[in-house]
Amino acid sequence: MNLKTLTAVVRQKPVHLELISAEGDIYLCRINDKEWLTDGAEEKPKIFHSIFEAKHALGKNLSDQLDMVMSTTYDEMISSGDTSDGKAIRHGLSKIDQ
Repeated sequence: MNLKTLTAVVRQKPVHLELISAEGDIYLCRINDKEWLTDGAEEKPKIFHSIFEAKHALGKNLSDQLDMVMSTTYDEMISSGDTSDGKAIRHGLSKIDQ
């Protein structure tokens, strides 16, 4: 789903947005736990290189809904990135200035 479509969908119904931290300097936006934000008409996920880049690209209305999902260094090396109880580390991003 591209940004234009996402913005239209959010106007119609609530959407769960996550900013997934991958490899420390790559961030991907996941929509409703199943779909990735894409770049234009491409099928590949849109890659952001910082939290601030993602927040700026998404705009205030969408970025205030973002949850940051990240794993520890150990999780990135050994497992899928989830903690042992099955819950990823999450941080709300609405408090981070643009």
